[in-house]
Amino acid sequence: SLVLAESSPGRDSTEYFIVFEPRLPLLSRTLEPYILPFMFYNDVKKQQQMDQLSQSIVMYKSLFEASQQLLNEMKCQVEEGRLKEAQLRNELKIHNIDIPTTQQVPHIEALLKRKLSEQEELKKKPRRSCTLPNYTKGSGDVLGKIAHLAQIEDDRAAMVISWHLASDMDCVVTLTTDAARRIYDETQGRQQVLPLDSIYKKTLPDWKRPLPHFRNGKLYFKPIGDPVFARDLLTFPDNVEHCETVFGMLLGDTIILDNLDAANHYRKEVVKITHCPTLLTRDGDRIRSNGKFGGLQNKAPPMDKLRGMVFGAPVPKQCLILGEQIDLLQQYRSAVCKLDSVNKDLNSQLEYLRTPDMRKKKQELDEHEKNLKLIEEKLGMTPIRKCNDSLRHSPKVETTDCPVPPKRMRREATRQNR
Repeated sequence: SLVLAESSPGRDSTEYFIVFEPRLPLLSRTLEPYILPFMFYNDVKKQQQMDQLSQSIVMYKSLFEASQQLLNEMKCQVEEGRLKEAQLRNELKIHNIDIPTTQQVPHIEALLKRKLSEQEELKKKPRRSCTLPNYTKGSGDVLGKIAHLAQIEDDRAAMVISWHLASDMDCVVTLTTDAARRIYDETQGRQQVLPLDSIYKKTLPDWKRPLPHFRNGKLYFKPIGDPVFARDLLTFPDNVEHCETVFGMLLGDTIILDNLDAANHYRKEVVKITHCPTLLTRDGDRIRSNGKFGGLQNKAPPMDKLRGMVFGAPVPKQCLILGEQIDLLQQYRSAVCKLDSVNKDLNSQLEYLRTPDMRKKKQELDEHEKNLKLIEEKLGMTPIRKCNDSLRHSPKVETTDCPVPPKRMRREATRQNR
């Protein structure tokens, strides 16, 4: 074992050679000397340099990795924004709304202003409404009076259906019998009430059932007068499921047609194959399910004679269409603004990565990595190296590759100023 004493003289990062020359007087021939190469290092100083370089490299790499991760996230946001913008643009085209590729936000703002104005004008237009006072007392168990639960767009259909249900229009619908009993007690029995938990639902009509002139999916006869289930003309602003239960029970399979001739023709053909429900006409006539018609009891009075107990008209369809367009425009405006914002953020990040400061940091990282590699090579952290060229030309040294001693052996042999 050969070791070098501490504080031995020598130059840092310099290669030295120990030459062993055998002196054996009894040996008749001459032996070639054995040459042991080694590097002389100040290990403490080198280790400090390596630690500092390693810390700097980790710091720089963390900075660049964080910047790249942020850049990738911004690119994803831009791509998502473009997809959302394209999706909403296509939906607007379905509504016959084209948005220019330039000056988008001002164009959208102008469109929104115009369509909001159109919608407001439509809402202000007078339309049929129920003037019967609604029942507003009670808790969430009270749905309200039947006259306020549904709306009908067509005036003629609204008139005859309202008259057909005239005896029920003032009835208050509740979810529970307890709520119905409470209203009954409060009004001393003067208020009609209908608790939904008392309805036998198995006898309620199927809202998807076809009209009776269809049998097994086939048209049995060709009707006249545009027949349709009366219940299909109703729209429900709230509590749709409960309202379908109420009006399914009240109207059943009642059908409405244009006039009495069309209704009589329909009934005559239907009874050949099945039971015919009550028929109403848009002219105000009624043919009961037993076939009876005529008389004052089966003729609806004019609208003004119903004393406000009539189903109100829903908001015009054009108003609903405008509402959908306004919602899409608002979504598109938000998508355009967001896309513009993330694009600006992305461009700002790209510009930051190209700044002199970031380029300088990249150069410093490269230099630190290069310096660290050089120190590692000097410390023998590479597997094979060539011997010093000057020694190759020495007559006593062979010119073959010289293996570098393992790091542990080298440190044991070359300690200085630890």
